[in-house]
Amino acid sequence: MNLTEDQIKNALKNVRYPGFTRDIISFGIVKNVEIVDSNVKISLVLPKPDGQLEEKIKQAVKKTILELPGVNGLEISSETRPAKAPAGQASPGEPKEKKISNIKYFIAVASGKGGVGKSTVAVNLALATSKLRNNVGLMDADIWGPSIPMMMGTNDKPKTNDKKKLNPIEKFGINLMSIGFLISEDDTVIWRGPMVHSAIKQFLEDVDWKETEYLFIDLPPGTGDSQLSLIQSAPITGGIIVTTPQDIALLDVKRGVQMFRKLNVPILGIVENMSYLDCPHCSKEIDIFGRGGGFKMAEKFDIPFLGEIPIDPEIRKSGDYGNPIVLSQPNSDVAKSFTTIAEEILKNIEQN
Repeated sequence: MNLTEDQIKNALKNVRYPGFTRDIISFGIVKNVEIVDSNVKISLVLPKPDGQLEEKIKQAVKKTILELPGVNGLEISSETRPAKAPAGQASPGEPKEKKISNIKYFIAVASGKGGVGKSTVAVNLALATSKLRNNVGLMDADIWGPSIPMMMGTNDKPKTNDKKKLNPIEKFGINLMSIGFLISEDDTVIWRGPMVHSAIKQFLEDVDWKETEYLFIDLPPGTGDSQLSLIQSAPITGGIIVTTPQDIALLDVKRGVQMFRKLNVPILGIVENMSYLDCPHCSKEIDIFGRGGGFKMAEKFDIPFLGEIPIDPEIRKSGDYGNPIVLSQPNSDVAKSFTTIAEEILKNIEQN
């Protein structure tokens, strides 16, 4: 069987860039692949001069390629990327060198479309996790529609510390950051992609996240600039996709799955929000939007189904009043559902 360039590149997708969850193909480290008979030549382009980094990548490439059937010889050459991108823009394949505080786990909460309760899920999962672990944070990456300030019941303005970094807002025992803390309620953010990228980068690098280890990130709906900027700027541990049961929402789950997979972000699972209404007057569950669609999509894409969140007016009330249901009604079935999902997420990221 003749070797092909696609075979080599697909194999190289299993080689991680040291310290990141993404592979060297998606980072743009692989410049060229040549095949002559059964001999493979691979050209690498590194983001900076670093002998140790270069050796690690070469050894991983060597191990991966020489294990392929039909490869008899391998030659690896490397060079350094000649110039960085202009200020305010990220080089497509260049990982961030700046350390992002002490954060150990970056958990992105996404949805393919708006209106599925993604921010509600992000807030309550962060708070449920804070009952199980210390040092939890929540970052609002929805630059155009920040909702974390209202849902967490605070409009405090962050202050700069002696390190010339912004201190996150502390509420309910977790650290928070949102563009909503930096603008007035009457302001509207009308920004293009580079400004969105700059804001997300600033939230990650110029906020003193202190001892935060578990950072939940509430992404805007869709698969646009904010999602790409975040994944380029931080080593995302895993992504959670929020959906509702109806078919129109489930169509967009596929976009979320494809986005995370193309960017080599592990998918922690699907949460089905607004799954059913527990009718207090008729003693039965009513499937307003249908039911079970999230589970079917999880099966289809072979990813975990994390659980169902029912429709409950108290979820809306607690979010509007800035006292999320995990805290305001900790013994409710809804709060217990969020806690169960948080436990599953922790199990997944800490064991893997």
